[in-house]
Amino acid sequence: MGGISMGISMELAERDHSGCGGSLRYGIFSRSLTSCAEVAKPMGWTIHSTVPFPMLEHRETVHQLSRFGVGPEIYFSGSTLDRLTPEAAGAVAESLRSAGIATTTFHAPFNDISPGARDEEVRRVTVRRLRQAVSLAPLFRPLGIVMHGGYSDWLFDFDAGAWLEGAKRTFSEVTEAAESAGVDIYVENVFDEVPDHLLRLRAAVGSKRLGFCFDAGHATLFSRLPVQKWMEAFGPGLRELHLHDNRGLRDDHLPVGEGSINFRGVLLAAGDAGAKPILTVEPHREDHFPRSIVSLRAILADIA
Repeated sequence: MGGISMGISMELAERDHSGCGGSLRYGIFSRSLTSCAEVAKPMGWTIHSTVPFPMLEHRETVHQLSRFGVGPEIYFSGSTLDRLTPEAAGAVAESLRSAGIATTTFHAPFNDISPGARDEEVRRVTVRRLRQAVSLAPLFRPLGIVMHGGYSDWLFDFDAGAWLEGAKRTFSEVTEAAESAGVDIYVENVFDEVPDHLLRLRAAVGSKRLGFCFDAGHATLFSRLPVQKWMEAFGPGLRELHLHDNRGLRDDHLPVGEGSINFRGVLLAAGDAGAKPILTVEPHREDHFPRSIVSLRAILADIA
């Protein structure tokens, strides 16, 4: 999810850790390896961190991302999009390029919008907001844009078909804009208990631009389906993983390895499903960023 405050502490990032170990191959609730004293940078994985756009206007944020070898998943809130100028967007895009940051993704707005809205005015606002994010793609050239699907059994009276009717129209319009902008769309699970309706959405839209982002934290809280079943369902269509931890009670956005989620199992399941997704951490506090990156890279080194 977007709208988070991300900062970076080099002192914490460079501090030694100990306690390497293994865990069950799958099982999203099993505690996994958390850290190692020596963590090599695993090859072949693209690692990002969610960063709200305003933070990227500060040179130190961009500098620290570059030092960690991490690209930003740029979160554009509705209010940010409303006040964003071409000059400000261009300046941030140039600062990322100048810092040698090769890859980015976007996270589109999600507050107060609903892709499957039964109220047509709400759906129109949703399309406008999502298209605003897409319109920035030619400037930043992100690998993809994460968007929430917006389905919940409780909000739609356990009728996924009612959601799909509006969501098909919304994402058809958004993917048309994405085609023109040359960017892919990754639909993210939030309150979704199963992936079935998301698969139906992709089939209904019929665009190769539409893929999936699996959020392990959300699945831990809202789904009883084993993680490997999610991965098998998405298969190579899984384009991104959101990696943040919790203890199974609330969406804490803890650093990777500091809650109850077995991220080793998540990553192995993705690979077994034929996917090589972008890995995006989602810290909510300044010191959570380095702790997440160190822990994630330790896990990647362990499963390499």
